[in-house]
Amino acid sequence: MKTTLKARELSIEDARYLLGSISRMTIYQLLNDGELASVLIGQRRFISTAAITAFIATSSTNVAPSEHRARAGARQGIDPRPLDRHRRGASGAGPRQAIGARAMA
Repeated sequence: MKTTLKARELSIEDARYLLGSISRMTIYQLLNDGELASVLIGQRRFISTAAITAFIATSSTNVAPSEHRARAGARQGIDPRPLDRHRRGASGAGPRQAIGARAMA
C-alpha cells in the first residue's frame, strides 16, 4: 500500500524561497518567535506548506506601508513627521543665525 503525505514538509531554504527569498536570519527569527511553525526530524528542521499558508494569512494586512510605519512609530513614541533639517529656535532664527547672534552678543 502506497502512502502519500498531503502536507508537504519544506527545508528552511525552500521555505525562505516561498516567503519571497527572505534572509536566513529572518526565517530563524520567525521560528524563534513562534510566528512560523516547524517540525524537527532528526537534526533537520522542516516547515510545512500549511504553516507557511497560516503565517501568510495571519501576517496579511490592508494597511498601506506608510500608515503602518506611522502606527508603529506612534506605538513606540516616535514622531512620524519628517525631521526639519533647519529647525528654528525660540527666536525664529535658524541654527547658523543663532550661532552668529551668540557670537555677536
